[in-house]
Amino acid sequence: MDKINKTERKISIRQVMILFFFSSISGIMRITTPESGKFISKSSWLSPILALLPIFILIFVLNKLTEKHNDKSLAQIIETVFGKIIGKIILFVFFLHVLFFTSFFLRNFGGKFISSIFPNISPMFFIIILLLFALFAVRKNIESFARFSEFSFIIISGVFILAFFTALFHINPTNIYPVTYYDAADILKSSIPMISLWSLLTFSLFLGDNIRYSGKLKTDNTTDKFKRTATKFMLIIALFNILSLVAVIGIFNAETAKNISMPYFMIFKSIKSVGIIQSFETFFIILWAVTDFIMIGYFMFIITKIFKTLFAINGDNAKLFMFPIAFILLILAYIIGENNYETEYFYTNILSYSSIILGYVFPFVLLGVGKIRKIL
Repeated sequence: MDKINKTERKISIRQVMILFFFSSISGIMRITTPESGKFISKSSWLSPILALLPIFILIFVLNKLTEKHNDKSLAQIIETVFGKIIGKIILFVFFLHVLFFTSFFLRNFGGKFISSIFPNISPMFFIIILLLFALFAVRKNIESFARFSEFSFIIISGVFILAFFTALFHINPTNIYPVTYYDAADILKSSIPMISLWSLLTFSLFLGDNIRYSGKLKTDNTTDKFKRTATKFMLIIALFNILSLVAVIGIFNAETAKNISMPYFMIFKSIKSVGIIQSFETFFIILWAVTDFIMIGYFMFIITKIFKTLFAINGDNAKLFMFPIAFILLILAYIIGENNYETEYFYTNILSYSSIILGYVFPFVLLGVGKIRKIL
């Protein structure tokens, strides 16, 4: 019976990538400040294509990491490769990073509401509500959460595509074209935030012991499915980023977009359509609320996994500690900056680079050490 229950709690690679999809989409819809706006240029809409190249290499490395240990989480693999002491030190660094990363997006979630429709309400009110919903989700099994994400993926993708094609009629081609080789430096600069955000694909492997790689049985080539599915969804994520940037830059132009705190929201707010849909503003608010909820829930599941291995907690007892962890997230969301500029500065200059180090560089180190020790 225990084996059956364990199997039922597993989620597919497709569901994991859908969870990651929401994390990447939430990242591109955050509040823009002069600090983050400096990455926007006329040619930025091409940056997702460039950002894909290193991520494809990362997918290959992650695939290698899971070949012999596809029944373990990344936390367990780290301890297996580096040993208990060094492994727990590394996991503690990951734990701190995910805490600060999650608190940043919690803060950003509250800021989006007061910047758009509720300017007289404290952002902590919305942060607490989101945390309570995320806590409720984490207390349940991850399979139910993943199924909800699958359903939301279909709805939100449909709304997004409909909105883009509506916005297409308002795009000024001169705002995004022509692009010459002189823009190569700007494209490279704009790709760095995406590489940073997409490097968090590595963190999805912390759910490794809950991932069903190929039905109920595992074969020698089951990890090939991870490589194929991850590649497919990264192409989808890149497409969504390209369409978003084309809409923002094409409608507002790069210089104006830099100075709009919520350019994506302003697009949806300004688009009018005949018939039943009079404005996409409401749909955008629902879209970002659901997206941020799934993202925060996803990372809270990851926090639970890291916490469980870090402190050697058995079973589902780690979930009992999610209430104090949620309180820590609430405190961090309050202290990481006094305003949007400070919080965005913290993300752009600290969290984004630590994401690259932990999410992109570290898997290569882990694979190298694992190969030397003949563990991976």
